[in-house]
Formats: sequence, structure tokens, C-alpha cells
Amino acid sequence: MIAAMTALKRWPGRRALFPEALPDPEGEAVAAIASLRFSVTLADRSKTIDLTMLSGRRALARSFAGALWRACQVGGPAGSISTASAYANALKTFWRYLDAVSPHVVRLSDVSAACIDGFDAWMEESGLHPNHRLHRMSKVLNLLRLAEAAEPGRLPPDASRRLMYTSDRPGVRARPRDAYGDDIAKALRTAARTDLAAIIRRFADADRMPTVEDAFRSSALAAAHEAAMAAIDAEGVIGHRHPLFKRLYTLRRESGLPNDRLIHDLHGRRHLLAADLVSLIVLVSLDTGLEIEAIKDLRADCLKNPAGGYVEIEYCKRRARGAEWKRLRVRDGGSSTPGGLIRKVLQWTGPARDRLGADTLWVHYAWGRLIPRVLGMKEPVASWTRRHDIRDEQDQPLRLNLTRLRKTHKAAWYRRTGGQLERFAVGHSTAVAANHYADIPALRHIHEATIADAMSDALDAALRPCVLSPDEEAAVRVDPDHATGLPISGAAAVTALLRGEQDVWLASCGGFYASPFGPEGEACPSPFWGCLECSNAVITARKLPALLSFLSFIRTQRQALTEADWTTKFGRVHGRIADQILPRFSEAEIDEARQAAAADPRLIYLPPEAGAP
Repeated sequence: MIAAMTALKRWPGRRALFPEALPDPEGEAVAAIASLRFSVTLADRSKTIDLTMLSGRRALARSFAGALWRACQVGGPAGSISTASAYANALKTFWRYLDAVSPHVVRLSDVSAACIDGFDAWMEESGLHPNHRLHRMSKVLNLLRLAEAAEPGRLPPDASRRLMYTSDRPGVRARPRDAYGDDIAKALRTAARTDLAAIIRRFADADRMPTVEDAFRSSALAAAHEAAMAAIDAEGVIGHRHPLFKRLYTLRRESGLPNDRLIHDLHGRRHLLAADLVSLIVLVSLDTGLEIEAIKDLRADCLKNPAGGYVEIEYCKRRARGAEWKRLRVRDGGSSTPGGLIRKVLQWTGPARDRLGADTLWVHYAWGRLIPRVLGMKEPVASWTRRHDIRDEQDQPLRLNLTRLRKTHKAAWYRRTGGQLERFAVGHSTAVAANHYADIPALRHIHEATIADAMSDALDAALRPCVLSPDEEAAVRVDPDHATGLPISGAAAVTALLRGEQDVWLASCGGFYASPFGPEGEACPSPFWGCLECSNAVITARKLPALLSFLSFIRTQRQALTEADWTTKFGRVHGRIADQILPRFSEAEIDEARQAAAADPRLIYLPPEAGAP
């Protein structure tokens, strides 16, 4: 029986293959600890971590060096070069604290809970921002945890217990990045699309000579241009000192042609340039909402499972511990779709990728060589926004923050989904979607309008008058003792109400001296059309002529007031009459009331102010 159940629970799959022999990293770790200097490779980038300036505490420095080396290995908390550098900088800050306050701490066994708390207090006293203090504190504590795991029992018990939390000092709630407004997003998308069209034309005309018309092309200049392009095809790049480039440069200068961007013009016909990456990354981010770091790290095989006009983009989200690799399904087609745009990039970067033997997407030309990954974007982004003259909300030159593009995409998606978090939360939990992507200033007006609408709906439900159609009125007259839904009860009171003995301007009043708008026992202080917002009001067919006359009056007021003023003064009461009261009566009853109102040119049952010109 157990065997049968086990057989039923088997899942289809494939065998997992592991290398037969893995190099022992112990020797590398020993060398790193001894020299306090080692190289790390994370996310296809390498960096040398130099801790040789941690002087005076050789034993403690070796413990921390070993911990940092382990943090930078596969599965460690340092998943990128920038994070590894942040760990090293936090360690150097801790060292400065020891030099200034705790010079007696020279080995791991000397680190106490008081020493750790003192480091926290020292950073706070130095004026460090609370969040920066917490970040550095957490990194030093992570290194201490790794050091304790490597050297069990060396850390004092009180310090070991202290590693269970980061700090008892409060931080500051981080202000979430805001989305760009619709006007800025439109300007960014337009500029990026313009550049994309130019890139497509540039690769389509790759074999044409730049800025030279066919009719005036000299044979020598054409030959020099073709030779330079042949050198790029053969070697991948051509340098400023290359003889073929120098010859082309000289011939163009003698022909009066500009040479200021010649090196970029030549390479731009075979490779993407660093300036091209800005517009392409902006488009991918606005269209997909992927994190900028994930877009930069896309692989050449990132497109998966194309079907039905859609394709999946496989990307790595490094901060999603344990679930770094994710997929996002997007539209696939021409260059106006995310899938089609990435296919274009794959086509343009293919030759350079083959030459470098790289598997990254954004292979491009910069600084005289082919580069397999995206480097610093600060200067290219600033140049791109200046070139397109993109302005912010204050009409100042925009300082584009690429990380805000994801928020911009999410804000647009939030509006399309109507704020439904189940549909809105794509790529993260519902709590993160609500706190980090929905609760931003760019969407605050939507939330405020929603609250205002909800309050209006609640007010409508609470203060809606009682409307009786002729059939309902007849039923109440037959048995007034058992009438329900009226603001009063009792045969005498109901009969008096229906006879018009308590009529006011637009309704019969169930309690003129018990108004919800004023103290009980005093006359109702509401304006005459306030009856339509009163739970004491009872509206019957007898009030239709007055209602129709008043409706005609407030519609006439559109000509005398601005639309905003009219909406503020009469919009609510107009909706109450036209959308809630009149539909309760038949067309014949409304026509009869309209004729009665027209027979008397004065506004029936209305005060003088409603008849004012």
C-alpha cells in the first residue's frame, strides 16, 4: 500500500547533474585571509577587495577578511560588486570606530555587546543618517555572524546574543520613489521612440557613407571609408591611431566634412553605442516595468516560450533571495512591443557578442572597445535628456532617475486595473505592491477622489428622501397605519403628510421642527433644495410640477454660471432630481406634471429666490 502511494506521488522531471570534481576553495580563502586582499567575481563583474589598511589588529582583520570573502561567494549575502564594496566600506567604518573608541579590541574574542552598541551610538553621534547607520550596522553584524560561524566559540556569549537584532535605535521610514507624471512619461517615450527609429535607419543604411551624397562621392574617400569599415568587420573596432582611420580622417577634412563624431559614426554602423542604450533601456522599462538592474543584466537567451503574440522575458532579480530568477510575459511583435524590441537588440548586438564570446544582451561599443555589459549610466542619461530638452513639472531640465521608470509603469498599470491589488501585484507580494507602488504621491489624487466618492455615496444613502410613486402613495392611503419606509408613523400623521398639510418647497416634510440639519425644536435651517438631501422628505406626484420647474431653473443657470460654479452649487441636486427621483415616475405622469408647471408661469410652491432672474 505504501509503495503504491509512493508511486502515485512521483513527479516527472529530469536528473540533476553535478560536476564530478569541484576545486577546493579553502586554499583561496587562506590566501585571502593572509594577505587581506582578494578578487571577487559577482554578476560577471570583478573587483579587488583591499583590506590592507585595517592595521593594528591583525588577528581581528583576518577574521573579518575571511567573513567578507565568504560573503562574496556563491550564496553569500553579497550578490553584486556594489554590495561587496558596501560591506568593505562598512568594515572600514567599524575600524575607525575601534581606533577612536575601543583600541583594546584586537581579536574576535574582544568584541562584546557593549562594543557593538557603542559602534551604533558612535555612528549616531557622528550625524550619520539613521537609515545609512542601520545599513552599515547590518553589514558589520552579518560579517560578525559569518566570523562566528567560521570560528565557533570565539565570540563572547553576550556578543553572540547581540547579533540577533540590528539596532535598538529607530530608523526613518524611507520615502518611496515617486512615479513620473503622464506628461514626463510621454516625453520620455517620445524621445526614446525617436532614437529607436534613428537606430533602425542607421543599421539599415550601414553600408552608405555618412554625410556624403552619392553624386559628390570621390573614389578615394569611398575607398577609405570602405577600408575602415572592413577593418571594423575584421577586428571588431578601429582605433584613432589606426592607419586606415587616419587616412579617412584626413580625406574627410580635406573634403570639408566634419570629423568630430567620425569614430562613433563608423562603429555605430556595426554596433550599438553607449548613447543608444539610454533610449532602449528607457523603452524596455516603461513597457515592462522591470527593475533597471534586471534590465541591465539581461542575457542573450532571455526570451522564452514565444506563443500567441506573447513571449516571456527571463530576468534575474538579485534582491529576491532564494527566487532570483523570474519571468515576465509581455507582448511580442514589432519593435513597438517589448519582445520585438529585445529581438532587435539581439540582432544588432549579435556580431559583437560572437566576437567577445559573451552571453549578455547589451554588448556595445564605448571607450574604444567592445563592452559586454552596461557600465555607468549617469553621464549618458544626462546627455540624453539635454539633447531632447526634456523638462520636469517645474519646467526645469529633467534629472532622469532610471529607477523611477518602474514606478511610472506601475502607476499606469494601477490606473488600468482600477486599484485592484490582486491584478496590480505582478512580480511582488500584495503588501509590497500596496506599500511601495500604490502608496506614492503620483497616485494620491486617485485615492483622495475614491475617498470623496465613497463619502458622497454614504451621504446619498443616509440622506436620500423617500419617493412615493402614485401606486405606492395609493397603497399608503389605503392602510396608513401599516405604512413603512416613511419618516413618520401613525394614521393621522401619515394622512396629514399626504394631504399636503406639511408641504414645504419641494417635498412634504415629516418633521419641519426635527430637522437633521439643526437642533430639535427649531425650524429647519436648510435652503429650500435641501429637502432633496433630507431623510424627513417625502416626495409624491403632487410635487412633480415644482420639481420640474426647479429642474428647468437650475438648467437655465448653466448660462449664467461657469461650469465649475454650477457644478458646485447645483450639480448634486440636479443629479438627485434627474437620476433618482424622476425615474420613479412614468413618462405620462411626468408629462402631466410638466403641463401643470407650464400652465402657471410662476414656479409652483417655490420661494421667491428660485424665481429671481
